[in-house]
Amino acid sequence: MRDEVKDAPWVGMDHEEYIESCSIYDEQEDDYYDTKADDDYKREQEEEMFRKQRHSDEVWAVYEYLTTGAIGEKNAISATALGIRFGITERKLRDIINEIRTSPDFEKVIGSCAKGYFACSTIEEVDRANNALRHHALSELQVYWANERKAGRNGQGKIICGEDGKPFIESLARAE
Repeated sequence: MRDEVKDAPWVGMDHEEYIESCSIYDEQEDDYYDTKADDDYKREQEEEMFRKQRHSDEVWAVYEYLTTGAIGEKNAISATALGIRFGITERKLRDIINEIRTSPDFEKVIGSCAKGYFACSTIEEVDRANNALRHHALSELQVYWANERKAGRNGQGKIICGEDGKPFIESLARAE
């Protein structure tokens, strides 16, 4: 007989003893998994609590509204209507949308179109939303580089601050 089999706990047991030891083992295993499930549930609840704390109630309210009442581009809601609904300015709404879009705490992709904001419901809507954001980002970079060229050409990029500001300017040069 191989050593593993000879040392096995069931060797020398009759059938009833073996079944009883299995049921004890099963109960212990069930207790272990129940405890593990409770621990997992508690951990998930704590994570959810911290996730909720990272964002204001206002942000969560806008997200919940978009993901339940404005699903798909055809159900988009305008920034003006959202602002009125939540009592916030369109500027504040843009900040909230940016927070939702950039935070890993929110699972749904929020898109925008001429009609307003919406929660994307298809891969095509996600692609259109990302293409629009990419186009906007590239456009902003073009403006940035054009401004850099213009400022360097006509002296706008130079800081004029006199002798009092000289130490500050020199410290900036050393920092780079």
